[in-house]
Amino acid sequence: MGQLLKRIQTAVGRLTQAGTADYPPTTKRRLIITNMIGYLSTISSLSYAITYAAHGFGVLKWPILVNLFSAATTASMPFWHRFGSAAGGMVLAVVIFITLFYFTYFFGRESGIHLQYFGAAAAAFLIFGLTRLSLILVIVVSGLVLHVAAQFLFVSGQATTAIDPPFLTQIYVIASTSLTAIVAIVVWYFYQMAADAERRSEQLLHNVLPVAVAEQLKDQPGEMIAQRYDEVTVLFADLEGFTPLSRTMEASEIVELLNAIFVRFDEATAAAGVEKIKTIGDAYMAVGGLPEVVGDHAHRIASLALEMRSAIAEVAHVRDLHLNIRVGIATGPVAAGVIGQAKFAYDVWGDTVNLAARLESAGEVGRIHVSNETRTVLETSLHSRNGRK
Repeated sequence: MGQLLKRIQTAVGRLTQAGTADYPPTTKRRLIITNMIGYLSTISSLSYAITYAAHGFGVLKWPILVNLFSAATTASMPFWHRFGSAAGGMVLAVVIFITLFYFTYFFGRESGIHLQYFGAAAAAFLIFGLTRLSLILVIVVSGLVLHVAAQFLFVSGQATTAIDPPFLTQIYVIASTSLTAIVAIVVWYFYQMAADAERRSEQLLHNVLPVAVAEQLKDQPGEMIAQRYDEVTVLFADLEGFTPLSRTMEASEIVELLNAIFVRFDEATAAAGVEKIKTIGDAYMAVGGLPEVVGDHAHRIASLALEMRSAIAEVAHVRDLHLNIRVGIATGPVAAGVIGQAKFAYDVWGDTVNLAARLESAGEVGRIHVSNETRTVLETSLHSRNGRK
């Protein structure tokens, strides 16, 4: 059952995304909504055609044929996207508005078919977005005018064919039910897409900034985010042997290798409970003790450094490359905050940062160099743990 549902979801996903591949994400979401409305309109038209055929093909031949034409046209929404991002929506609006008017003319206003103009007008905002307000206004006004015209022109008893009251009631129930279902499904689908987009945006934001800082930035947009920390531990790591190696590699190979290494570093950073600050070329910077203050920041960074050294040794061995690492670690006060506006970044500054960078650049290959403050904190922590034992 689970596999069947997954296959159905995959098939529905492919159908709704048909014809949208060449458009940017924002436009693509609108076109997916257009496809969805088109498919739901197709189902609605086919249900009407079946109902009419069951009642009597001879009497209702033209409504059946018009419904089949409407179903074929609304199902072809992906085809129209090749003519522009608004083409499908325009075709959908024209077909739906004309056919609704015809059906109300045929069955009379008591059928309730013209009520669907309200749903069509509301869907225009989802189909065209807020960048085409003039077009939306035209569609909304057209839908209102056609609804009012159908209400006053096609009063009960003026349909072209005499319709049994029970069957007219059945048509009304189908019209109101299909309108409610289409609006509910489209709005639900729209909010699902919006929620997915928001989750992806938040994930990207959290990849750039610490979670606490990202939430503060969302809650207080435009406000400066800056804080001083009395004691943190800063790590700088630099790949030894990467620069000469990169001269012999293609660009894609360089990026792939760096990505493989830094993914391992990111995993180790997350496992150690410290914050990755940035990468600079083939260098990696992380800090323990911010933005959330913790007492064992030096121990966490030391564990990270050991894990990074093991990771680079493993990568070098597996790929048969001459790669190694230099690491510098310093403990002390820093200032931290978000800088920039178009491409903001969370960064740290201070003598502690400069010292960690110098320890790394002046250190020996394959070794982890720590400042006196870091060594003191680690020794104190070790003695404290031994004392508790």
